[in-house]
Order: sequence, then structure tokens, then C-alpha cells
Amino acid sequence: MIHNPLPKRNTHLRDRPRVRSRYLVLAVLGLGVLCVSRPAFSPQARIMQPSGPLITDVVAGEAPSAAEPEPVISVTNKVVRRGDTLYDILKADGVPDPEILQIAGTRVDGIRPSSLVAGRTYRLHYEEEQLVEYQYEPDDMRFIRVAFGEGDPVISIEPIPYEIVREPISGVIEDSLFAAVESIGEKPALAMDLADIFAWQVDFFRDLRNGDSFAVVVDKYYRDGEFVRYGRIEAARFVNNKTTHRAFLYSPGSGLEDYFDEEGGSLRKQFLKVPLRFQRISSGFSARRLHPVTGKVVPHLGVDYAAPTGTPIMSIGDGKVVMIKRDEANGRIIKIRHNSVYSSAYAHMNSFASGMKVGTQVRQGQVIGYVGSSGRATGPHLHFAMYRNNKYVDPRRISVPRATSVPGADLEQFKAVVRELDQQLPGGLAGQVAENGGDADVLR
Repeated sequence: MIHNPLPKRNTHLRDRPRVRSRYLVLAVLGLGVLCVSRPAFSPQARIMQPSGPLITDVVAGEAPSAAEPEPVISVTNKVVRRGDTLYDILKADGVPDPEILQIAGTRVDGIRPSSLVAGRTYRLHYEEEQLVEYQYEPDDMRFIRVAFGEGDPVISIEPIPYEIVREPISGVIEDSLFAAVESIGEKPALAMDLADIFAWQVDFFRDLRNGDSFAVVVDKYYRDGEFVRYGRIEAARFVNNKTTHRAFLYSPGSGLEDYFDEEGGSLRKQFLKVPLRFQRISSGFSARRLHPVTGKVVPHLGVDYAAPTGTPIMSIGDGKVVMIKRDEANGRIIKIRHNSVYSSAYAHMNSFASGMKVGTQVRQGQVIGYVGSSGRATGPHLHFAMYRNNKYVDPRRISVPRATSVPGADLEQFKAVVRELDQQLPGGLAGQVAENGGDADVLR
């Protein structure tokens, strides 16, 4: 619904008289007239906590006067379109230029109301067709609130009011992790989060078996009765080829929140197993391979992952960009040095991620570029290579140490968290079948 702008600004709410009076004539022995002043308008009181009717003494036998009805508040939900500006949105509802400039120039908790992103939601609240409140959601956690009343607009940042429900969820893999999650009525984001947690234990390209299972405890966020998103997975179990992996979210007193196994060992190893999610290997590491373009038998000192153009490519570990260029064979390529022993390279990119240059420090899991077919390639894919002491090694055969475990001083508290979360994880037949069942077929 699009509200037509009012013909004249002097009909805007804040241009109404500040004080309204109403008179109640008490015809008792000519006592005179009692005047009751109505309090000034407050946007928050009007919208969030409507005040009740004013109560006065009434002479016995005389009917009270009818209470003035509360104003009707209507809300219009909209989505920011490409090219929309804060000025255009507010000007359409008669907000004067000086106020729009004041709002746009304000920064609250590091956020500017004028910074709009296409696709994000905003809301317009009206009282008797006059704009009394504007809300914009820069992310999924909070919203900007601009309240119009008498005087300057009031700008604040407030949390989005979600209903959060913690739920146990489980499933069995028969085709793929995505299909298993979808079959139980959940969203693909849950599969992505689960794969991220166990990225160091399970190669989701090669290791999945028919009958593998998963179970998680996760917070689900609802708004107005509709599911919006998942919170972080609190606990997870993944059974792969009869081997059980467990993960528990915990924040040590001396470190950042992370996932640990039941003994307090970190699940996060030095490197991710794969630099992108859920695509297929089109060519493996080999000393002799027939090149699909040149037709010559040459070494293939890396792994090719076929994926659609634009698929994000992640750095497998913390490190520094030591090479970024484009050449005839590799197309767009980035090389990252992770430490004094290991480096990795990513070739045939469609484009580099913003900010990538020689010397850029990157974090594990950070997007460094996007899959393409630049250079000598027959189709979109990532050529991924790893080096140990400057010599090529097969990325799938590297064994690396774990990251920091739960400190000894925190172990008692951590164990208590594990016991509580482990009781919430679904056990059930699915887990028993995968752990104790018979033959498991590799998913191809």
C-alpha cells in the first residue's frame, strides 16, 4: 500500500495545536465550568502504551460523557528497492527537508538511518493518515526507530522483538545433507551451519554415507508467528560411517565462543577440509592427467571443484595474501601463506573479493573470491592447491593439529554445559541405526 503525500505540510501531526481542551459542564447548583487539559502527544505513549480515558467525578444520577476514541494506528510494511533513499521515503509523507537532513546526519550506535540496503524491510506507522513513526531494519537483530511528534524527531536503536524457541532436530541422510534437512521441514541454512561445525571432521564432498545421521539443538527465531532464522547451533551430533562426532558451543573465560567435543577439544583445526561448500570434485590430485584443453598428459597438482559461477571461495585458514594476479593458464589466482610451512592457492576465479591485495590478512573461512572459468578452463570450477615447504601436496591427505582446547580451569563448567545440552540432543532410533547398522553406501 502506497500512501499519497498530503497536499499541504500544515496538516502534519506536529503542526496541530499543542493543547486541546474539553469541557465537562456540571449542572450542580451553578458551580461553573471544569476544564480538563489533554496532555501533549507522545509518539511512544500513543503507539506502544495507549493511555486510557480520563476518569472524573460524576454527579449521581448523571450519565458519564462518552470517552474520546483512541486514534487508529495503521502500519505499512515495505522493502527497500534499488535506488530508494531516506529522503524520498520521508518526503513522500510530508516530512520537511530540515528534519530529513537532521535524521540522515545522525549516527546512533554506529548506524546512520540514511544507509539503506536494497531488500531490507522498513515500516511506516500512521495516525489518521499522518506519519508518526518510521522503522528500518539494517540487520536481523535490531531496527532504527524514528518517532515524529512535537519538536525534533526522536531516533533510537532497538532490538527486534523475536520469540525464541529452542528445539531439538534430527534426521537421516539418504541422498544429501541438504535433502535430509529439507525432508524434515527445515531450511537449507541449517545444513550449511551443521556442515560448518564439522568442516574439519567430515569432507562433505566425499565422506557422506547412506544412513549417516545428525541431531542438533538450535534456537529458532519467530516474528509474528512466522519463522525468520536460526540462531547458533548449541549442540550437534553427526554420525558418519559409524563414527560419531559431537560438538558443543562454549565460551571459555579466556577466549572466544567456539565448538568443542565432549572432552573439551576444539573441533576447529588449522585448515578447513575444503574451500567451498557442497560441490563436486571434477578432478583430483595426480602426477599424470590428460589435460582437457591442451590434450597433453601433465601433472595435476591440486583438486578441481566444479561449482556454479559466483560460488564463494573461502580461505582454508588464517594467513596473508602473498600473490594475486591474472595469467593465461590460471586466470585470476590468489596464493595465501598460512605459516612457515603451509600455503594454499585458488585459481580460475571469476572475480576477487573486495579488499584482496598482496599483504591482506585473511581469516579462516573468509571469502576471498568467487568461482569462475578464467584462464585455461573448460567450465566454471575452482582449482585448489596446497604447498608444504613450498612443495605441492595433496590437500585431501594433509593431517593438521587442532586449535586451542578448553582451558583446564574451565573444564568443570564446560562439562556441566555438555551434560545439560547432551540431554537435549535427540537420541532416538536414527542415531542408533547409523552407529550400529550394517553396510553404508558412499553417496556419489
